[in-house]
Amino acid sequence: MDAPRRTAGRAVAGAAALAGVGYAARRLAGTRVTDVPLSPLTARTRIGGDWVARTGVGTGDHPVGEMDDMAAFAHDGFDPGLVDPEVRAFYERTGEYELSLTAEWHRPFRSGAWLASHLTSRLEQLNLPAPGDGRTVRLESRFERIDPALDPRDGARMWVRTDADTGEGVFVAAYGSHVAADGERYVNIAVPLPGCNLSTVLSLRNLDDDAVELTTEAPGDPGLYLVTPAGAFALPMVQRFRVWPADAPGAPTDVRRTEGAAVVATHEMWLCGRQFLTVRYAGQTSTSTS
Repeated sequence: MDAPRRTAGRAVAGAAALAGVGYAARRLAGTRVTDVPLSPLTARTRIGGDWVARTGVGTGDHPVGEMDDMAAFAHDGFDPGLVDPEVRAFYERTGEYELSLTAEWHRPFRSGAWLASHLTSRLEQLNLPAPGDGRTVRLESRFERIDPALDPRDGARMWVRTDADTGEGVFVAAYGSHVAADGERYVNIAVPLPGCNLSTVLSLRNLDDDAVELTTEAPGDPGLYLVTPAGAFALPMVQRFRVWPADAPGAPTDVRRTEGAAVVATHEMWLCGRQFLTVRYAGQTSTSTS
């Protein structure tokens, strides 16, 4: 197929994916949510690694981690003192870790994921390898605090992850937290998309092997939400992150580990009770490769 036909084919696939995403969001959006503090940040068209600079949402202050202090998230189901120091350092000093990922799309969602990949690659957001693409993506990370006037969540910061080989945006997400009525502090993440954002509220849990889990499967505020100009709506989706010390006996063995990996992680998502995505990460500190 010549270049013009390939371009036209990708444009058609991207348009079909965009229409499908919009239709699915309208169909899946459930109860309107008004009592969970969610980020108002949205995008217009392309997001990409330069989104913070283009939109002016940053402050010029560059924190080093996803969170400042894991101790702030302590509650009855989570004791930060039981977390392996390497795992805790990953959350508090994330920018010092070199990350790599692989993506696995599960049946029966592979065809939809293939169509959506044409859109996500153009948007440079949620830009994961498509089904059948078994490559390992090396990531570069940087953080910048968000202007509190634009996003009032506690400690809000952008975590921008780009493909280290191509420079394309992979994940551009606004990380923050909030304390709910039950007294628990939750991780609160927003992924800007055109005209909306996909927000996730997660509770921290201890796992065996001094590992940690962040999950939406918890009572109260946790869940996934579509934030639109018409309001925020709960989605029938579940998300879970798990991070282990790389040498833990119970750490997953199917993660492609780089030499000197300090932590390994899985990111899993379900839609209407069916798992559709598993992302596997390996992380090592920058100093371990110097």
